[in-house]
Amino acid sequence: MKRFHFSLQSVATIREMRELRARENLAAAIRICEQAEITLADASARRELLEDLVRSGRAFTLRAAEHVTFLCALHSATDEESAARRAADEAHAARDKRLAEYYEAARELKVLSNLETRARAAHRLACDHEEQTSLDERSGVAAAGRRYLS
Repeated sequence: MKRFHFSLQSVATIREMRELRARENLAAAIRICEQAEITLADASARRELLEDLVRSGRAFTLRAAEHVTFLCALHSATDEESAARRAADEAHAARDKRLAEYYEAARELKVLSNLETRARAAHRLACDHEEQTSLDERSGVAAAGRRYLS
């Protein structure tokens, strides 16, 4: 019997490597996205703290210089939060792009896997057919031999 040889094995190997690379890129994008979310949460917390300080500062008397300092810090924290939100949005978009790339690579690998499964089944069927033909020939020769011996 012949050994099975998948003619598209080199293509399958390349697609496996591409799928692995896409999975690694997706994992990196997810880590970047999580880090951006943490940065955004920190910036939001800092802004909220400064807003609370400015609001509570109105309850008692603040000197004008202190009030201006708090407002400048609040403005800076708001800018930082906006930048962190933009970075988080970009990280989400990059993650979504990497996810789409991973799905495409996995789909391509699945197609080749299905082709290999079909090729293995066809090979198995051919081997079974060849084995059956061989058994039929042996039994025919044995039956013919018995006929001449009787």
